[in-house]
Amino acid sequence: MKNYSKITPEGTKDYLALESRAIRCAEKRLSALYKSKGYQKVMTPTIEFFDVFNRESSGYSPENLYSLTDSYGRLLVLRPDSTLPIARLASTRLQNAILPLRIYYNQNVFLRQKNLTGRSDESTQSGIELMGVGGIRADLEVIATAVEAIECCTSADFKLEIGHAGFFKDLCNNLNVDDETISAIYDCVESRNFVSLNKILDKIGENSVTDCIRNLPRYFGGLDIIEKAKQIGIGNESLEYLKELYVQLEKMGLSDKIIIDLSLVNRTNYYTGIIFKGYLDGSGISVVSGGRYDLLAGEFGKDMPSTGFGIETGALASVMMTRNEVEEETMPQIIVWGDENYITNALEYSKTLRSKEIFCEMSNFSSAEETVEYAKQKGIKTVCIIDKNGMSEVQL
Repeated sequence: MKNYSKITPEGTKDYLALESRAIRCAEKRLSALYKSKGYQKVMTPTIEFFDVFNRESSGYSPENLYSLTDSYGRLLVLRPDSTLPIARLASTRLQNAILPLRIYYNQNVFLRQKNLTGRSDESTQSGIELMGVGGIRADLEVIATAVEAIECCTSADFKLEIGHAGFFKDLCNNLNVDDETISAIYDCVESRNFVSLNKILDKIGENSVTDCIRNLPRYFGGLDIIEKAKQIGIGNESLEYLKELYVQLEKMGLSDKIIIDLSLVNRTNYYTGIIFKGYLDGSGISVVSGGRYDLLAGEFGKDMPSTGFGIETGALASVMMTRNEVEEETMPQIIVWGDENYITNALEYSKTLRSKEIFCEMSNFSSAEETVEYAKQKGIKTVCIIDKNGMSEVQL
């Protein structure tokens, strides 16, 4: 039997010091932004009951979830998403809280990815949920926060594509086909697999709706796209709302960041209104994904219109690293070495230095000479030596 003890499972990786620091740097900046807007942090369990995600609106197939059983034989999963657990939390433990709820999170999610998606099975996400309020004010707040979130971490160019879940649902509802076919169409559009999409539409037959779905990639741009789509005569209510939102975003000076994309759909089916994805120069995947989900909390017992987004923190951190936008780590300025009979003195002195916010390292070498050589290799400028002659310093 092959031994796998020296490698990580497919879809996972070890994060070395720079990568870890970049992710923590991104989380620190994002958390500061969220808190400045009144959002409070929550943490949900890494392990959830399968029932939390076993719903049509989740969009998650059981075979893509990491599952296990507890000692009672109940089916559990590693959370593939943070929005559903937070909807559960808001509808139960926070059901009597003052609305709206402003929640943020930084936590890992786990999902088996299809080959060649560019994503990992384990990823770090950061995001917000604005719960208990509907309407354009909330949607504008969340989209503006998504833009600010990227800008507070990197100067790389990025675009936010926005669409409306209602528009695509209205198109599919006018096809007069079964749910399995609609699901296949969703998968093809979401994955941009237009060859397979055309084969499905060929079987349905040519009409104004199938023609629109075939040409969805062309419904991409500014306000003129909305006017073009209105000519179909389907989903006009969704299009009008999208138009109003875009006009308000223009007034906020965000028109250079925002692109209308009517082909935008999401794997998770709980979105009911505005949906958006953000793409960052230097990353091959969407780094931001979000939208409005007014019915999800109700599935857990409390109706609560909601909107939010999640950021792929690892992908964002990778861009930050390539652009040298990660804060430098504070390295030890001093290394302290104690002779055999003065080890405790050295430990006490290093503690004193740290109490003064001076970063220092304890030497574990048996001689002062070895400590000096090590300090040279590590770039530590001062070696403090404690022995029978007292304390002395070597400057390098």
